Amino acid sequence: MLTVSEARHLIVQQARSYGVETVPLSEAGNRILAEAVYADRDYPPFNRSAVDGYALRFKDIGHITSYRLVAQMLAGEPVKALTEEGTCIKIMTGAPVPQGADLVIRVEDAEEREEMVQFKMLPLKRWQNIALQGEDAKDGTMVLPHSIVINPSIVGLLASLGRATVRVYSLPRVAVISTGDEIKAVEVAVLPHQIRDSNSYTIASFFRNYGIETVSRQLVSDRKEELKKAVEHVRGADILILSGGVSMGSADFVPEVLAACGVRKLFHKVQIKPGKPLWFGVGEKTVVFALPGNPVSCQVAFKVFIEPFLRACFGLTALPFIKLPLTSVRKKKSSFEEYFPCTLVADKASTGLLPVKNNGSGDFTSLACSAGIALHPAEREELKVGDLVDFIFWNGI
Repeated sequence: MLTVSEARHLIVQQARSYGVETVPLSEAGNRILAEAVYADRDYPPFNRSAVDGYALRFKDIGHITSYRLVAQMLAGEPVKALTEEGTCIKIMTGAPVPQGADLVIRVEDAEEREEMVQFKMLPLKRWQNIALQGEDAKDGTMVLPHSIVINPSIVGLLASLGRATVRVYSLPRVAVISTGDEIKAVEVAVLPHQIRDSNSYTIASFFRNYGIETVSRQLVSDRKEELKKAVEHVRGADILILSGGVSMGSADFVPEVLAACGVRKLFHKVQIKPGKPLWFGVGEKTVVFALPGNPVSCQVAFKVFIEPFLRACFGLTALPFIKLPLTSVRKKKSSFEEYFPCTLVADKASTGLLPVKNNGSGDFTSLACSAGIALHPAEREELKVGDLVDFIFWNGI
């Protein structure tokens, strides 16, 4: 049976690009940038006032006590000039600093009366309160590398650079199959011995974080022929996720059916809790993850195995675990790596992790109350209060 790191290594080895496409900037959010982006001019493109105030010449400071107001500069106006000794120009935040001016003094540090301005005696220096041309980025310099997630800040930056379209990595076609005689669609009334399908919604939501919409979601019973038909139906998918039917039960037909459909098994079972029965294989063009059916197992498997694969396909580094102190004792129930849901608790001094009460891999309520999962290493029987443990958020990208 593989360790978690061995299984993840085999999975990431199967990562591949799904191509590149150009999309409108308005549709680029959460997509992965597939090109380096360069400044099309200096930023700022001119010496820009950082405050509302008065622009003047630094060399006039000290021997002139009152300055004649000769003009006003608003943002968006062409640059004016300031050449006469003892004069100043009123300027607004974001406006171009007049030619010849090399100092802006804030409005609150000045007194204007009858077109004459006096300034408080302050420590002043040349270029004070001025954002210099090109100090953020010089024309032609790289401002964004490829293979980063386009978040709202990056969308704004791309807009500032005049990028109406952007090159992004194409998205894989993802199909999801939920299996089990006891699983019913959300909108269907359930009997006491039945449960509603939640895994397909969870998996689809995780993929949506990366802008990926599932192309197919099927719910099938524990019948070999029905399951085979469902798998054959999504043969063209790039990624196929199944939940349920991968353990040792008499109705766990998923590995057998996948083999019959030409999917080559790379491994089955991992030293992890929850999620031990994980199955992984490859078809002609499809990468297949068969996950345990329990909701906690399903969600942990996505974060620990599927997400690293997906990020590798986009050229992204794996999401890092962060070290946080545990706020309660935890004893391990197996010899495997264990992942347990936690919530964040904070006091004035620090932020720590509080394990969420969990009644097993079917306890979906514990997930909704948690911020992410923490790792209990295989070699540690017990974690103590204050121990630093690896933690990863459910929704971080």
